[in-house]
Parts: sequence; C-alpha cells; structure tokens
Amino acid sequence: MTMPDSVSGVAVSDATVSGVAGKLRDVNYDLLRVVAMCLVIGVHVINNYMPVKMTLAGSAETVRFVLFALFMVCNPLFIMVSGRFNLTFDAGRLGSTRSSGRLPGSGSDARAGGGAGQADPSSLAPYVRYYYKRFISLIVPYLLYAGGMGFVAYLVIDHRSVGGAVSGTLFDLFSGYDDSVYWFVFMLAGFVLATPFLAAMMRAIGRSGAWLLIGLAAAVAAAEQICNLAGYPLTFLQSFPWRGLLVYYLLGFVLEYYPPSTRARRGLYALAPFALTWTVATPYLFAGQQMQVGRTVTVAFAMVVAAVFLFFRYDVHITSARVRKAIIWLAGYSYTIYLVHSPLSKVLIGPRMPVPTDGWSYAGISVLMFGATLLAALLFAVIADTVVLKPVQCLLRKVRL
Repeated sequence: MTMPDSVSGVAVSDATVSGVAGKLRDVNYDLLRVVAMCLVIGVHVINNYMPVKMTLAGSAETVRFVLFALFMVCNPLFIMVSGRFNLTFDAGRLGSTRSSGRLPGSGSDARAGGGAGQADPSSLAPYVRYYYKRFISLIVPYLLYAGGMGFVAYLVIDHRSVGGAVSGTLFDLFSGYDDSVYWFVFMLAGFVLATPFLAAMMRAIGRSGAWLLIGLAAAVAAAEQICNLAGYPLTFLQSFPWRGLLVYYLLGFVLEYYPPSTRARRGLYALAPFALTWTVATPYLFAGQQMQVGRTVTVAFAMVVAAVFLFFRYDVHITSARVRKAIIWLAGYSYTIYLVHSPLSKVLIGPRMPVPTDGWSYAGISVLMFGATLLAALLFAVIADTVVLKPVQCLLRKVRL
C-alpha cells in the first residue's frame, strides 16, 4: 500500500524521496515506522492481550514494567514522523518541499518572494487539496478497516441484527477517543486539522522560537510532574494546549530542521537510561503515582523518546539494498497493521494462546503472540490493501476538486 501522508509523509517510489529527483529515499524514516509498528504490537501483547492478565512477581514484573515503558515510545515515534512531514505544509507554494531538506518559504525562494512556485495566498485551494489528501490517506483506511471489522464483530460475535451492527459500528467509529484502540486516529486527525496553521507558526518563529516552544512545554510538564509527586496536582494544566502528545508532533519537525549536534545527541543517549529508570521507578518511589507514558508527556519520558528517534534517524546507517527494500516494503503496511492488529490479536490469536503460569512462560508466550500477531496483521494488510484499499484510494484521487 501507499502509506498515508499523515503517517509516512508523502507517497514516493522506492528509489527516490519526494520532490528530489535522483536522490535516494531516506530509509531511516521507514525504519522508524517499522520500529514504532513493532513496539505498538509489543505493548499490547505484554500488557493487554494475554489469555489471562497476570501480575508477575519480583524481577519478572520489573522486566515487564521496563519493557512496557520502553515499548510505549511507539505512539510518540509515529507522531514525530507525522509532524516531521506534515508541518512543512506551505499554502503559498504550489509544489511540496517536504523532502527537499529545507523549510518551505526559506532560503532563496523566501528572499525572492517565491517566484513561479508561489500560489495565490488568499486561495483556499491548497487547503482543500491538503485536507482531501489527508482524508484519503488517513481517514479512508480507518473507515474501511475499523468499520468493516467492527461490523463483522457485531454480527458474528455479538449476534446483533444488521441494523444493530450498523448502529454500533457508527458509534464506535466516531466516538471512540477515550476507550477505543483507535484513539490514536482521533488525536492524529486533530493534529492534521491544525497543521496548516501550526506549519505557518513554526516557519514564523524559526529555530530559536521552535526550541523555546519545546522548552516551555518541557517546563510545564516538569512543573506538573513535580506537583503531582508532591501531592498537589495542577489540575488546570490539563487544558494547557502544549501539554500532551502535540509536543511530539512539533518535536519531530524541530529535530529534523533544527537538529542537535552530534555531541548533544550522544549526551542525550547517555542520559536516556537514567530517564527510563526514573520513569519506571516513579510508582515505587512515590506511592499512588502511575508511570505516565501514555497520552501525557513528562520530561524524563520525552528524553527517552527523543533518544530513540535520534538514534534511528541519524545513527543507524543501512547500506544493503535488499534490507532497504524490505524496510520500505514493510513500512508501507505499517498504518494498516496498526489499524487491524488489535482486533486480530484479541479475537483470533489471544484466545488460542496457552495460559502462562510463571515469568518464563509469560515471556515465551509473549514472543509467540507477538510473532503471530505481526504475521497475521501483515498478511491481512497485503491482501486487504491490494483488493480493497488501493482501488478505493485510486478512485478517490481521480476526483477533481
């Protein structure tokens, strides 16, 4: 399949990056998508979809807790890759400069006023095209896969009537942010809606402003965590606009166009294990506190996420052509795998797994369940994308707005 623009950036051939003829595709972003895809399956396997939810004891539970915290970087990684590509949107240009290595509206184009590449700044056409392309790439797969699988589940598992299955499916599709495995789609859709305006803001504030904005978010997160640990939660911060995962959407863009130096990266790598240790130890050190690695952001966990992102972005070098092709091919199905792996794991795979009895059996069953879930979701994605999704997307792309 062609990856959705909101997750993979832009659909390009295996041989090139978008907009830059003759330049090799940056496979590190495909690798980041593959890593995030595997981590999200790992999170669900070790924490949700076992036949019996076990409370392990001693070192086994500690290992599971550490792995859970590390695997939870999956959501921020997806969001950072999405922000890196989407936030280069520029309504003033007819063509995309996403992968050209410089910001839209920067350099000689900005100094010269853009020239022939500029569109009428008062026109709504770039926005219409942007939102329509994101609808095709992000929402259409969600409606097809989440809707289709939910409808079948209501009919086959819950034994509802056709009308009841339709009603339940529609409710799940459009009201599932809080209790659905598809909360990620709801959140990402909100970021996509705001992207044209966020992109203009990021261009306007430049390097210093971008890092200042990220620093402000980090300061708010630090203040919130310190007060929570002290027993005085700052509840008013729950409405703070830069408090949640939106920070990672901006951070993916900032780390690409205003990257830290090699020395700064290595310093972050050295600090990341201590940040992960603090994240895991927080519930033990402060009674009643939870390990906040889900839909909120803490300074310590953000350091872990940024270290993982920077390592796979800048310090992993893939030279084998076959490995590159395999990564690109697998990344092409990562969004579909994300959409379908949860129901497949819950309904088809989990109930058929043996019940773990101790830490070692839990570990072995987790590995087995991970492999079965990944293979089942990949097989489904290859068939469904070829037979259903691609034809529908091709048809929608032919619509002239």
